Order: sequence, then structure tokens, then C-alpha cells
Amino acid sequence: MVMGPNGRLWVAVEQGQTLSVLSLDLSAWSKETPIRITYSWCCQTNSAWIGAENLETGAITSKSSTDRPVPLHEDDLARILFAVDRPSLTSDVTCFAFSDHVEPLGYSEGIAAKALVDTEHGPRLIETLTPGTLISTHSGGLSPLVALIETTLPNIGRMGLVRLRRPFQNLLQTLDVSQRCEILTEGVDTAYLFGVEDVSIKAMHIAPFLPVTTSSAGLVSKRYNLVLADFQAYHVAGIRVMPLALNHDPHQPAPTRLSHLNAIQIPKRCGHDPASLLRHEALALLSDRYL
Repeated sequence: MVMGPNGRLWVAVEQGQTLSVLSLDLSAWSKETPIRITYSWCCQTNSAWIGAENLETGAITSKSSTDRPVPLHEDDLARILFAVDRPSLTSDVTCFAFSDHVEPLGYSEGIAAKALVDTEHGPRLIETLTPGTLISTHSGGLSPLVALIETTLPNIGRMGLVRLRRPFQNLLQTLDVSQRCEILTEGVDTAYLFGVEDVSIKAMHIAPFLPVTTSSAGLVSKRYNLVLADFQAYHVAGIRVMPLALNHDPHQPAPTRLSHLNAIQIPKRCGHDPASLLRHEALALLSDRYL
């Protein structure tokens, strides 16, 4: 696996005289962009996929192949992990992991278990929600739950969880959230700085203003998020969190965590949705509040 100077990612897997080569054009992403790269294969369907996820924006891109995909054997993985013969991972690689199933792409932002989500009948644990449950939204109304998306990922680096301790932002309970989890905030300062009352801030941009604490989650953690019929923030333990929205081409053949849903069911972001602040914008807003 190598990233070329033109921004094209190449993955080549060789087994005997069989060679499988896939590539992705990532030239639109900046050189410093943290990226999660996934190579998956299914011998039964004779398919292979390469995918890349931008760990700052959540954007995903992928490519598939049906030309006799070459699997990676456990011995080969062990040679990579334990640097047999010579190191195989450069210093730019912060995490290398593998699983026994095809790993879906994207939509990894969310909240750890036991977070209390406001519903029509009061707060419920996020992991117990079922499709059709009416969820309390930012507008003051209720929106049906289309799907509860569960993600299991390494709790390390850019995929690690951020701990939000009560009573920060009026939290009623301490929450562990993924770094790209977007939290809605409002105030006179947001209107003054950005010309709108409501904006969303990624948890990784809030982290510098929080006390340094360790997430209670283990090395591998589960996080949950919602797909609602309406793209509106929902209430969780006193704060408002943005649900998942469509951010990939639904015609891509590669599997995503929303592949089991009809694309029509997944809401898209539109022009009047709350603006998601960039890092420097979030720092400007939070510096005035907490420093």
C-alpha cells in the first residue's frame, strides 16, 4: 500500500502468481488529512473493495473490483504487525487493525452506550432504541427513528472517544463520544461571530477546553448514532447531537454502514442546516466562552 505523489492511493496484494491491484484518487484531500483506509474482500462473491474515509470531514470514497480478489492471510498480517524481516508500517500509520468480516465504510461518528436519548415517552438508553421510536428533536417536535447505527472501532488515535464530563454544556450525564460527533450550540456569541444562532461543533474541537480524562471504554469500543426521518439535532442528556446524513454516492457498490437502507430513507444535508464549524472557527467561539 502506497500513496503516490499525485495523491493516488495504490493497494497491491500478491499471492503466488495472482496479483490484485486497486487504486483511489485522493488528490482532492490535503496532504495532512488523516485518513482511514480499508481493504476488504469476499471470496464467495468474488469481490474486493478499497475505501478511504476522511477522519476530519467524514467524507468517504471507494472503488470495487471483481477480478479474483486476493485475500490477506494471517501469516502475512502477522509479518506486518510484528515487523518480521523488516518494518512494514511507516511512522505515518497510527493504527493497523483487521477483522474477520467485511468492514463497512464511513458513518463512524456517535456516542457510547448508556447515553440517555429523549423520546416521546421519556429518556431511553441509546443502544435500546428501535426503528419507529419517536425522537425528540431540536425543533421541539418528534421525528421517527429510521435506523440505529452501531459501530465497533479501535478506541485509539483519530478513532478514539472524547469524554464530555457533566455539567459541561449543561450535560446531565458524562458521555463518551467519537471525535467527529457534532454537538449543536447556540448563543449571542454565535450570532455575533457567524451571523446565525445555531452552529454545530465537532467533539475533537471541544476537547482542548475539557479537563484531561481517560475514556472508560476499552481498546475497542462501540458507538451509536441515529438516522432520523428528518435531519434535525436530537436531545441527549441535556445537549443536542446531529444525526447521520447521506455523505456518499449511494450508487457506489462498496459496503457502507448505511448500505442496508434505501438511499431515499437517508436524509441529506441542505442549505438551511446548522453550519458545522471548522477548527479555527470552533476555537474562536470556545476561547471566548471558556478561557
